[in-house]
Amino acid sequence: MSLQTSEHVDVIVIGAGQAGLSAGYFLNKHQLNYVIFDRGGVAESWKSQRWDSMTLDSPEITNLLPGESPENIQDDLFSTGKEFGKKLADFAGNNEIPVKEYHQVISLDKADDTGLFEVKTSHNGEEMIWTARKVIVASGMLNEPKIPSVSRAIPAAIKQFHSSQYRNAAQMPEGNILVVGSGRSGSAIAEDLSAAGRRVYLATSKVGRIPRRYRGKDIASWTVASGLLDVKTSDITDPAILTEHHPLVSGRGRRGHTISLQMLHKEGVTLMGRLLGYEQDKLLFGSDAVENIRFADQVSASTKQMIEGFINQYGLELPEPEFDEADVPDPDGSSAETATELDIAGSGITSIIWATGLTGSLNWMYLPVLDEQGQLVHVEGVSPIRGLFFLGFPWLRKRKSGVIYGMPEDAAYITDRLTEQ
Repeated sequence: MSLQTSEHVDVIVIGAGQAGLSAGYFLNKHQLNYVIFDRGGVAESWKSQRWDSMTLDSPEITNLLPGESPENIQDDLFSTGKEFGKKLADFAGNNEIPVKEYHQVISLDKADDTGLFEVKTSHNGEEMIWTARKVIVASGMLNEPKIPSVSRAIPAAIKQFHSSQYRNAAQMPEGNILVVGSGRSGSAIAEDLSAAGRRVYLATSKVGRIPRRYRGKDIASWTVASGLLDVKTSDITDPAILTEHHPLVSGRGRRGHTISLQMLHKEGVTLMGRLLGYEQDKLLFGSDAVENIRFADQVSASTKQMIEGFINQYGLELPEPEFDEADVPDPDGSSAETATELDIAGSGITSIIWATGLTGSLNWMYLPVLDEQGQLVHVEGVSPIRGLFFLGFPWLRKRKSGVIYGMPEDAAYITDRLTEQ
């Protein structure tokens, strides 16, 4: 692999998703010379890590990119993953954002003598060193499939997939399917498979859920109006809140819908407890399926209680709560399967989908950017290393920092801080 001579720009942005492109929009406003690197294409994860029927969980009105106006956008329309990926690609083109696609960032360091950041990239078998005085890391830390160690004990005859590899029911082998993990991806994939007529077992987990609509408004409207998304990270006193799963809700279908474990059960999905292991041709599960159903129901109830408090505080006149079958609680956990083991042959399971999230690291950054717990060291996205900034990470500045809705505000803030240094 050959090494080409270096090139210099004012700013280097790493990652061409919604965070990196939002940064590019504001860097254009500041008239800075910059480049964005991505190991894939623009919005790569939206094109290569989403299933065919995937929709965004938030309506279009909350997914505006910098410079976009909310006028003439309905608050109950949902984009598919492919549509949003195209929107990002069009955004990059329309704003003439300079993206170097398929440029893998191998390393990021800072030279002691010049004070310049050095970014080594690889593209088509050639390596190059780029230098800049400022760097925005907008790549995130979640970019590799996370699969539990129990997967190694599963017989080779059982085909295994990560949720990022799932596209549709047709790609799956004949037979029944175990989906592990009931977060947003796992629940949506279980629903997709069940709708296609497949028999699905779902290893559940402790994840909250929220109603799609309440008192005549989409739940996203309530989270915005109530200020929930504007809660500052610095005001959080319980660290556990910073790592909570996003609650279940679906944007699939007209106006989206509430998704609950008991709803999946009614659609034919068998609800198991957490997957614990595999021994003697049997899959072993915990007895926590009932607890997981109740927890999700409690989160929905507390969310509606919060909304009612907001309505009362401001004296709003709104329609009464509409009936939502998927939101009806299951206090007895009657939707849960009582068995804690499944015989592979007897259950007919021929494939497993691991909806167990993503992992990754920043070990390509040869800089002291993490603390002893492996967390980013920064203050509202500004690193103590002069000239280094972060964007698009969960809870970077506020609750909304990790979602599309919060990207324009955070990108404007970070690029403003960048120009001040």
